[in-house]
Amino acid sequence: MTCSRASGVGALVLLAGMAIPLPVHAQNTAAPSPKPAAELPKIVEEPKTIDPAAFMPPALAALATVDLSDSSLLEVLQWLRTERKLVVLTDDNALSNIGVLKSDPISDRLNNAPIYMLLNRLRSQNLGWYFEDDILHITSEEMAAERLTTLPYNMADLLDAGYDLETLSEVIESTISPDQWDEVGGPGALSFLGDVMFVSQNDRVQREIQGLLAAIRKPARQTFIFDPPQHIAIRGRLEENVSVDFQNTPLTVAIAELSNLTGANQTKISIRLDLRALHDNGTRLREPMTLKLTDCKLKTVLQAMMLDLDLTWILQDGVLWITTAEQAESLPKTAVYDVRDLCRDEAESDALIDAILSQTASDSWDIVGGGGAISAARPGILVVSNTEDVLTELLNLLETYRTALRSTRVRKNVVDAQNKISRVYYRLHANVAESLETLLPQLVQPESWKSKTHPEAIGEIILAASPPELYAAPKQSVATNVETADILQVAGLRAVLIIRQTRTAHDAIEEVIRRVKRGDPLVSESEGYRGFGGGGGGFGGGFFSAPHSPADRSLSK
Repeated sequence: MTCSRASGVGALVLLAGMAIPLPVHAQNTAAPSPKPAAELPKIVEEPKTIDPAAFMPPALAALATVDLSDSSLLEVLQWLRTERKLVVLTDDNALSNIGVLKSDPISDRLNNAPIYMLLNRLRSQNLGWYFEDDILHITSEEMAAERLTTLPYNMADLLDAGYDLETLSEVIESTISPDQWDEVGGPGALSFLGDVMFVSQNDRVQREIQGLLAAIRKPARQTFIFDPPQHIAIRGRLEENVSVDFQNTPLTVAIAELSNLTGANQTKISIRLDLRALHDNGTRLREPMTLKLTDCKLKTVLQAMMLDLDLTWILQDGVLWITTAEQAESLPKTAVYDVRDLCRDEAESDALIDAILSQTASDSWDIVGGGGAISAARPGILVVSNTEDVLTELLNLLETYRTALRSTRVRKNVVDAQNKISRVYYRLHANVAESLETLLPQLVQPESWKSKTHPEAIGEIILAASPPELYAAPKQSVATNVETADILQVAGLRAVLIIRQTRTAHDAIEEVIRRVKRGDPLVSESEGYRGFGGGGGGFGGGFFSAPHSPADRSLSK
């Protein structure tokens, strides 16, 4: 059999559009001059991964080269103590409970790789670890996962960049170990005090959160949030062509031969069998393999080998593991995608997510009972958790969308949609509404508002009273500052601005209201980083369209 390159593009349902002008800035009082379509934001390629070593104790992030093939757990512990000068304690009770002896075989090696990778691979023996007070503790995987710590995360810069605390907490809990949070009965908890987020979780989840926040602070085309740079090299090798001729070759032998084909010793891919998962799956290590392929990509060869065995592969801790689909789904990867060139606001982000859910592996997502999750940390920044296969499929789909967008022409019906006049009800705090009644006609397209000098203009603004909102708050004793059972009802006065304007003007009005509520970041912090949703701007094309229904406002014709 000979491989040949083929490609296919699934059916797309896309709405092409034109750019909407950027919102009018507060200092602008003159009527804006007509502008061409906004230029698409540049989507950068780096970073491709956030290195877990950045969040590890320095002693465990240090690089090492060692061959521990055909060794025992005791020999691994001795190497850590004598060669790496680490203080290592073992939880003998925990090891006994999972049936692990220090004499049990451990076969592993490092080639100029971080020490933590070796420790993480002990999970294949149900072993876990944590680092506390400069002491490395070896215990069971279950005990390590149950050990919680509380860490603070300063989120002020993310708020200045247009992110929302509530949305970020939802993103974290849905994409980082979603079954480990108190909302679903897990041990972890997340809370806020001002601009600081406090997280109670195990060490691994804490490091994944750190990786996620690093990725959304500097979004790129695709950034794996907790993935060593060694995996970038492996993914590159998976695209290289190899030839195989297996004739009833035992699985273990075939895997060893395939690993040898991937390069010299210092660069070849380490391919290993997940013995525990294969045993549970009933796969024999000497299962005969018969396969002949010439000049095929390595990943194609792997897929062909795994097909009949109902197996798959994953990248973890610098190793390519042959494992079961069930195990792969239990170890998803999370990646951040910068898609500001495809969507500029919440409605378009929602529409893009709907398209992704329907045009990738649809049975893998949580909305249909799968393990995958996708959400927008803010308009134009997606956070996705799924298997690597699905994440790769998603990246290819986004590139297909971008190709379609570049070849799209402006359509008259989209131009008409931007000029369509509608009446929108903006419910705000009464003082804010009263101020904006006067200010909005000055800040947003001044010549479009009906006035003595522009009697034919279409813009109209009416201020109307609205029922107050009542907030229940515990009344406190002034003398003792001790809460009593009494409840104080606090009224929040509200008013509604009823505005008749074009869709383009309403978009700019919404931006002004957002900035009045939240303010702008300092110029030194935000230079070159302005646009829709505070994130550098979208292309404004309505490429993915959904009903325009921002929160706290309603539409009528």
